[in-house]
Amino acid sequence: MNTLLRFSILIIPIVGILFFYNLLTEDKFYPGANFKNFNVPNFKLQSLDSASSFKKEDLQNELLLNVWASWCITCRIEHDFLMKLNSEGVRVTGLNYKDESIDAINWLNSYGNPYNFNLHDLKGSLALDMGVTGAPETFLIKDGVVLVHYSGEVNQAIWDSVFIPIIQENKMFK
Repeated sequence: MNTLLRFSILIIPIVGILFFYNLLTEDKFYPGANFKNFNVPNFKLQSLDSASSFKKEDLQNELLLNVWASWCITCRIEHDFLMKLNSEGVRVTGLNYKDESIDAINWLNSYGNPYNFNLHDLKGSLALDMGVTGAPETFLIKDGVVLVHYSGEVNQAIWDSVFIPIIQENKMFK
């Protein structure tokens, strides 16, 4: 019995360390990244400038859907990188989240607009249906299916580690 106790005192911590090492070094592990695929839910929202409305079918091509708001400090930090992606030909669509349209329009006029169009989700209904917990969050969508959902700021490191492998695997943005 004494030998079994000594053996278990040694083995249990080693097994725990190996478990967490394996979890943290897994290829697709990245805090904030969710690789579970799901269909874009049905919706109908006005554009930010209220000139047109959009529905699920408008998100059928390949694009990034970026959830943002004028009140979001991290969105401002992320904004320059989104401008860079847009200039490189990545189609970025904005989902303005729980924000007054005038505040969002003024924000875009001040900092630039990286979005090909902006959905205005004042009540957060589409965001809620897509699992958004706050801003910023970014979805990689192809043919109406979300391939990856990232919660937090997208920057070059996140782009290279989380999004680029999925983009290359699915031959997107060519």
